Amino acid sequence: MKPTHPIQRILAQGHFDGLCLIYSLFNAYKALRSPSEKASDFVFRNMNFWRRVIGNTPSLHNFVLGEGSDFGKLRHVTDAKVKQVFVSTSFEVMTDGSGVSPVVIPSDIQSLATLNFAESVAILCVKEKAEFEEGGMGDHWVAIVGRDDKAGTYLVACSYTNHQYGFHERQDDKTGRFFNTTIPVSGITKNTVYPDNINVVSFVPRP
Repeated sequence: MKPTHPIQRILAQGHFDGLCLIYSLFNAYKALRSPSEKASDFVFRNMNFWRRVIGNTPSLHNFVLGEGSDFGKLRHVTDAKVKQVFVSTSFEVMTDGSGVSPVVIPSDIQSLATLNFAESVAILCVKEKAEFEEGGMGDHWVAIVGRDDKAGTYLVACSYTNHQYGFHERQDDKTGRFFNTTIPVSGITKNTVYPDNINVVSFVPRP
């Protein structure tokens, strides 16, 4: 089938590396803090946080080599806990010195379907069987920034969609956040996501 959106022909950052987990964290952070800000301006303002999160990333060579969030050979339950701690720590780094504190809570597929996205976003890892509106992504971390209940879809900020399928950003009327792909709510199952790697993120004022 002929693609409906322009396809990128020039290589860009992300084509070879496996840093989708890190990008999902920053896309989630941006969605909560400054959804309408130009990506380039956001990068300029937050480069110090990027460096600090990268500095705290275990097995960084695996990320850069394209192997993704490989934290070493661990039991599945232990691996999920390690990643959850990493997600929490990364948001602590990104909000350091600000007026808000991050709240990172492990969640599940059923809770995600009723989550109030007004003040929250979710980070999760999909499997190869997951089908976004344009097609599959393989094993991949994304940020879910909203839900269209009428269409029955999650609104997704994905760091690789532009590479794979072309530029197609849209804005959610409810939250003002931007997304570049969607996935059906019914498409999030134990066969399409890693159910122990779903985390809901929100910010609360610091005491």
